[in-house]
Amino acid sequence: MKHKPLISVLVPVHNAAPHIVECIRSIKKQTYRNYEIIAIDDNSTDNSYSILRKLKTREKKLRIYRNVKRYGIAVTMNRLLEKAKGSYIAFASTNDLFTKNKLKRQFEFLNKEKGVVAVGTQCLFINDKGSKIGRSSYPLINDEIVQNPLHGISMQFETVMVNKKKLPKDVLRFDVDSHPFLYSDILIKIKPYGKFANLKNAFYYHRRDPKEYLNDLKRNIFALIKFFVRSKALYEFDSPLRSFFSPVLKSV
Repeated sequence: MKHKPLISVLVPVHNAAPHIVECIRSIKKQTYRNYEIIAIDDNSTDNSYSILRKLKTREKKLRIYRNVKRYGIAVTMNRLLEKAKGSYIAFASTNDLFTKNKLKRQFEFLNKEKGVVAVGTQCLFINDKGSKIGRSSYPLINDEIVQNPLHGISMQFETVMVNKKKLPKDVLRFDVDSHPFLYSDILIKIKPYGKFANLKNAFYYHRRDPKEYLNDLKRNIFALIKFFVRSKALYEFDSPLRSFFSPVLKSV
């Protein structure tokens, strides 16, 4: 393929000074070169925006913006999506790192597997100092992922690349009412438009203990039930109740 489509990497920023430079630099090192980085600072109270401005002077692919007040992650993500020019959308957390082949491998997979709308990768979990504390084992195939397409359980949303060409215009939009399942809501929303997959290799360093995701589900069990019912009603989500809640049930 002579012309390689543009990939937009979306980076929401809020009080991200400790790790944002390392994050942006890891994206800059991609072997897939036709990408743009869009960062929006959600009215940080630290020097995140000043750091972004300095990074911008050295990185032509980086576009930066700042919210006039704090809007929260859902509104900031929607603003990022509105500014994205790419046919493929990738995401990043300012705490995390890409490996150099992340975009290349995901683009190649989506270009080969025409029925797939979103592909994630495995994660290497690291602590605040960058030391490895674990590795994910997310399911690889659609039938296993869609049984409980929950952020941090079957897919790590920040690793995902979406083929925007497969989606109607307004589907890829974050719902402010879906907290604390903002990312899971998006996955269920795009599920009818293609298959999901996870690559078997880890192309993403995630700065969080993987055990926290199950703890989040347990702490928010009533919100999870509400989310399940809402997904059935709004998106015709067809996963069985027991299958959807299996991560929580297995951990009890």
